[in-house]
Amino acid sequence: PFNVVAESEAPDARPLRIPVNDSLALSGSLHLPDSGPPRGLILFFPELNGNHWMVRRYCEALIDQGYAILGFDFRNQGSSDSQPDYAPIHWLTEFEMEDVAAVVRFVEADPELTHLPLMAFGVSRGGAAALAASCRYPQIQTVISDSGFGTMDMSRHFVERFARLIIPNWIYMALPDWHIRLTLRGAFRFSEQRRQCRYVHIEQEVRRRTPVPVLLISGTRDSYVTPNISRQLQATLGPATELWLVEQAKHNMARAKQREQYDALITEHVARIFGAAELPAATKSAPLKNVSVDETQDAAVSR
Repeated sequence: PFNVVAESEAPDARPLRIPVNDSLALSGSLHLPDSGPPRGLILFFPELNGNHWMVRRYCEALIDQGYAILGFDFRNQGSSDSQPDYAPIHWLTEFEMEDVAAVVRFVEADPELTHLPLMAFGVSRGGAAALAASCRYPQIQTVISDSGFGTMDMSRHFVERFARLIIPNWIYMALPDWHIRLTLRGAFRFSEQRRQCRYVHIEQEVRRRTPVPVLLISGTRDSYVTPNISRQLQATLGPATELWLVEQAKHNMARAKQREQYDALITEHVARIFGAAELPAATKSAPLKNVSVDETQDAAVSR
């Protein structure tokens, strides 16, 4: 439903093959700055049905500022190998996290990359994977998540929105919170058994997480990851998390709507965390402000 348009090959990037196990390998690419050694390494996690060539669609400004970007295709998408018994959907699973683990191992084994400061940048489901990766791998110093979401928080939001179409409002309002949470967990367990996978929940991952600075980006017209879902994710992740809601931007379209501000914010965020030199004045942004959006402005979910 996200109408993803993948990118074509970038001739100046270095193609990669990243082994996951004996029967599965991922396709990827390494995008290096035009001159000088990289100031840091950014792992790029694409959205569902996206590909690793989408690096420049979101991270072009970071390459221009001297950072290397390693993008990769999750299994069963792009040009990576496929697992025959698995059909990926928008929920993050341990299969995607196995791919992330393989990428981290690849970086650690590469003498050109292993010494570089490391961060993660993800889009939509890739944003969820980037956040989960920061919980599991302490070498990841910061995360930028564009339109990312937590599985349980997102599910709860839409249950509350649409349950009243099925049952009377007074009945739903009488249901205790624990009942709704247990029902959701049961539904996910049933889905896991049917799909033979295990979902990854950011809400649980943060329990073992050493807090790292996070920049969340989303759009006020995103009908999938609504502003309220983004605010809930910010609350879940804690005080080291900033949220930028881009006026009039739809899902994954924040940079298309406000390109200069987007590029300035992500470069400032990375430079601040990595302790880089002062950025040129042309890249500086206005102070980050969270946009206040009334719940009634949340767009209806596309069906």
